[in-house]
Amino acid sequence: MLQILEHQRVDIALQIVALQVESYQQEAKLIGFSDIPQLTENKEDIMKSKEVFIGEMIEGKLAGVLSFEKESGRLTICRLVVLPRHFRKGIGSRLLAYVLQRYSERECMVSTAERNTPAIKLYEAHRFSIIKRTAAADNLVLVTMKRD
Repeated sequence: MLQILEHQRVDIALQIVALQVESYQQEAKLIGFSDIPQLTENKEDIMKSKEVFIGEMIEGKLAGVLSFEKESGRLTICRLVVLPRHFRKGIGSRLLAYVLQRYSERECMVSTAERNTPAIKLYEAHRFSIIKRTAAADNLVLVTMKRD
């Protein structure tokens, strides 16, 4: 079940942090880069975030999270994470479709690592296209994608 998360609550923030750590550790292995900023976030960082958090619960436990910001007619996806044991079950796609349908603005943007091909394929399936590549630290290339 999809729902808006009250990320200011300690219990919810702790669940988001735990989910992120597990998911972003997998991404770090995939892209060959371990300094993903969300891996260092703690519950206080989540609780004070201005992002909107949407989650999918499975059997009462958080299985996936998407967060975004809306500003000046632009929706920016900040994170989309799914517990590895729930990969390939459509959770990421459902979260993304929900946000795009309910909150979409004229412009919708997201950034991810160029080597994160599962994420890129997911965004492309939702009509995002790569508009920019940016070299980052340690041979990491980030792609910025915009929804057509």
